[in-house]
Amino acid sequence: MDHKRQFILNLIASLLSFAANLGIGFLLTPFIVQRIGAEAYGFVGLANTMVNYAALLTLALNSVAGRFITVAYHKGDKAAADKYFTSTLSSNLVIVAVLTLVCIPLIWNLDHVINISPRLVGDVKLLFAFIAINFLLSTLSAVFTVATFIKNRLYLSSIANIIAIAAKVVTLVAMFGTLPAMVWYVGLGTALATLITLIANWLYTRRLVPELRFVRRGFSWRAIREMLAAGIWNCVVKLQQILQYGLSLLVANLMISPHLMGLLSIAQLIPSAMSNLLGAVTGLFSPDQTRFFAQGRGDLLMRELKSAMRISSVFVNVVFVTLLIVGEDFIRLWQPGQDVRTITILMQLTMVGFFLSGVASTLQGVPLLVNRLRRYSIGWLVCGALSFLLMLVGVLLFPSDAIYVVAATPQLIGFIANLTFVPIYASRCLALPWFVFYPIYAQYAGATIAAAAACAVVRGVLPFDISSWAMLIIACMICALVTIVTDILLLLGTRERSIITEAIAKRLRRR
Repeated sequence: MDHKRQFILNLIASLLSFAANLGIGFLLTPFIVQRIGAEAYGFVGLANTMVNYAALLTLALNSVAGRFITVAYHKGDKAAADKYFTSTLSSNLVIVAVLTLVCIPLIWNLDHVINISPRLVGDVKLLFAFIAINFLLSTLSAVFTVATFIKNRLYLSSIANIIAIAAKVVTLVAMFGTLPAMVWYVGLGTALATLITLIANWLYTRRLVPELRFVRRGFSWRAIREMLAAGIWNCVVKLQQILQYGLSLLVANLMISPHLMGLLSIAQLIPSAMSNLLGAVTGLFSPDQTRFFAQGRGDLLMRELKSAMRISSVFVNVVFVTLLIVGEDFIRLWQPGQDVRTITILMQLTMVGFFLSGVASTLQGVPLLVNRLRRYSIGWLVCGALSFLLMLVGVLLFPSDAIYVVAATPQLIGFIANLTFVPIYASRCLALPWFVFYPIYAQYAGATIAAAAACAVVRGVLPFDISSWAMLIIACMICALVTIVTDILLLLGTRERSIITEAIAKRLRRR
């Protein structure tokens, strides 16, 4: 399969997977919130956030294992690939056992750790238990995801995700439709979906890379130390993410109110989906980037990086501009009966950080690619600490607007870092001039501003009010079309246009 066809197939599958995830957010969230209330639903986001704190214990290894296994595989060093694979899986099994012993007493005493209304204590504890199980399954699954990455057949992972999402939807609809409403159903559905992806990734590993094996006595402390030496800096980045983004719901719960925490959790759902979309699209380029780096083909690596920056930006831009223009109409229809104005403001504030994330996310992976993470990680840690400090100060100084401070502060710091630190450090990692990526930044900013201005004009002259889902869908389609056309003209290069043109041409020929 040629490179462009492979990329298009991976892209389509990733978008379908993203659409399925987004569909859950659109359809199930209001369905669930209406049955359990905004406060109870807020604990879903808080549970995922708090359990992810444990990712610090697994990230140092799992975040770089795929890179080490893939590089060894493409270099033809099967013994090294087996060594990294065996050592990672063995370590994850031990980590899961230790974390299980830690989670049990913590969840048992959860009501002494966070603020939970008495009527929700048992329900929330069960929710946290299933979210913890989900995290442990994800830890075991991590090393098996390398198979589709090595073979650049990421569409297979997307297919598994779609099947898992369908199982989650069926589970949630069945339980909420037939049993008394409880928030722990969400945790159960999430854990079930992760179990399905674990099984699928294990099967992919056996079929795609059967030569990659778990070898008895293949565990290597030297391999673990080598991966940890690189991955420890990813732990620093994760700590930064926790300080900057991961504590917002916890701060809202402890310092503001569980109800406003629930509204913030709802508001963060769409930006979180944008982040997932961005990760999915950016990840499509990672296999080739890793291969070109391993082979020392710097010119092709730069081509892939620039294409990834532009194409990732297009997908984020469509969502960003559309929600900027019709966001309040969407919230009013999506969450009837809730505080629409507050949720809309919180969502818009949370989206600020995504203005540059589309173009910067590709460059955020460069330090890992070239294994130069120390200074990069420390720089992000400083950003995270500053963000957390400013958030706490803002909550104390502006108590009446504290929830808005919690939503906006991390995004503002992230915006500044993505504008300055990320592109300059990436260029240094690649021994390039510091300004080499800024022309794409300028193209992206110009395309976004032009698209937003054009969509605002179109929104003002629409011959109908957005008072129904049908009208909202029409308005969104118009905004999306305007944004795509603007990005094609102002942002995409010749190579990216060629990929899109070939995809459309093939689609038309099939018809």
